[in-house]
Amino acid sequence: MRSIFTLLGLGFLLISGVQAQTKTEFLPKGHLFEPIVLDPLEAKTSASLLRRMEEGVSKDGLFAPFSIGFQKGFFRWSRDERRASELALDVVANTQFEMFHDSQEDKFRRYLFNVDFRVGLLYNLKRGNASWRLRVYHLSSHLGDDYLVRNQINYFLPNAVNYEQVDALYAYQWTSVRLYGGLGIGLRPASERKRLYTQIGTVWKQPNREKLRWWAGVDVRMIEQTNFHPGVTAAVGIELGVIERNPLSLAVQAFHGPLPYSTFEQTINNWIGVGFFLNPF
Repeated sequence: MRSIFTLLGLGFLLISGVQAQTKTEFLPKGHLFEPIVLDPLEAKTSASLLRRMEEGVSKDGLFAPFSIGFQKGFFRWSRDERRASELALDVVANTQFEMFHDSQEDKFRRYLFNVDFRVGLLYNLKRGNASWRLRVYHLSSHLGDDYLVRNQINYFLPNAVNYEQVDALYAYQWTSVRLYGGLGIGLRPASERKRLYTQIGTVWKQPNREKLRWWAGVDVRMIEQTNFHPGVTAAVGIELGVIERNPLSLAVQAFHGPLPYSTFEQTINNWIGVGFFLNPF
């Protein structure tokens, strides 16, 4: 309950800070702060097929993270195209499947491994080529019934991946390169979950191309809960569609670091594969 009041209080303060701006839009198009598609936990719609190693041991079959989510502005206040702010909703379900051939029964299996739910409130601010994102959210993680049954888990597992966090991210956009970085802190007691969080990254997009562009990027997340071991995502691919209309991205991607999903976040994973990314609104 305290977290809810904190969220509402932040929202009130942020709204009061934009009263001097002149134009108000309800459900505006686009994003003042472009979503970080290489962040595994970002609110987006995506799907990937990956070959995974866990603690140096290759896992059978494919790992298939699948997300259904979006970021959508509710209200936007602006003076012109280079000065604006907005309140937005951030919602996503990040689901992961394990797909492999069961040699004992000679069948292909697709088991639900885990699903993480997140809902949050964003305040985005744009000033020329610079933009800021202030975010507060709740996240909870739930191992799938398929995983529990297959591994005969019929006892309680400690779950520190059930928490609230507030963070701030700053980004600067040059012609073809975007740099971003920020910090965050968990709102749960440190006895339940270590609090500190930081993130940096960069994205390059091929300039002067209207409907098809090469792109590449690197995202690095570090959290105190996993002793600040970097979770590094890198990708290279193509982006299809006009930038102002939420284009589709296709990419070859790789990851190294603590597992971004589930109660097993302490395990070190490596994977490589292909995927697509889209923010539908």
